[in-house]
Amino acid sequence: MSQMELTIREALPQDSYAIATILHELGWSEYINHASAELTEVHIAESIIQSRREGTHTILVAEHPEYGVIGYTSVHWIHNLMLGHEGYLSELFLHPSATGQGIGGELLKQIRAYAAERGCTRLSLINRRIRESYRRGFYTKQGWQENPEAALFTLSLSSVS
Repeated sequence: MSQMELTIREALPQDSYAIATILHELGWSEYINHASAELTEVHIAESIIQSRREGTHTILVAEHPEYGVIGYTSVHWIHNLMLGHEGYLSELFLHPSATGQGIGGELLKQIRAYAAERGCTRLSLINRRIRESYRRGFYTKQGWQENPEAALFTLSLSSVS
């Protein structure tokens, strides 16, 4: 698969089926694993519509002319009182057949461009150490730095039934 054939663009509601397929194929999310493909698709379409309407986050897809949407990323735009504007990259996922071909790097490049247009001072993300992307140093190879002085805390507000 050549990067020259790849198009990175803002997601459209009709991309929700392809994104849902990627997420179900990966099987990493308890919520997604317990939801039907149709429910996941509806939820994603609603998120894309909200993203395009409100501008609080941006969802980009990587589209190949032969294979369709093979990856996506989502970034949330935040105004930090101390640092100014920043972006939080909440998701970057590729179809398993599309990894290791530079597609994730292309998505990150576009997010950096969007962040620069918005005057962001920083981009951040969480990469779980158990993920293959962490083990192979994907983000560090893209110029991102791990923060050794920070700890990630979460508070679960709902459970999957």
